[in-house]
Amino acid sequence: MGTLSAHSTDPRTVVERYNYELWNERNYAVGEQIIGEQIIRNTPGRRTVLTHDEAVQRVRDLWEGVRSVHFTLPQIVADEQLCSIVYQADIVQHDGTRDVISSIEVYRVVEGRIVEVWNPCIYDHDRWPELAEETTL
Repeated sequence: MGTLSAHSTDPRTVVERYNYELWNERNYAVGEQIIGEQIIRNTPGRRTVLTHDEAVQRVRDLWEGVRSVHFTLPQIVADEQLCSIVYQADIVQHDGTRDVISSIEVYRVVEGRIVEVWNPCIYDHDRWPELAEETTL
């Protein structure tokens, strides 16, 4: 996935950049452009507020614990403020063990920055049917 437009502030592009550039490419500078001063992470029964720096560190922390992670977004639906994604993350642990998590998230984007996300925090360790073949890592 090539670099998406750094000038676009529409929710779809911002969320694509978050997954493809910040997560997949470890381009932490993208976090400076697309994550708000704080980000509210909603899960059933819980709301966690992260500072901008904590949100970027969350990505770094995951990468420290794995050899690779690669997000694929087979479905994206967006309007002027919200972006919903169906995602699959193919993960390779440092010992070579492979895993995959699949879920759905909804992001709220304000002025080109992610400020809130909803995630069920229940991950199926399997692939979406349309991504049944293993993603290249």
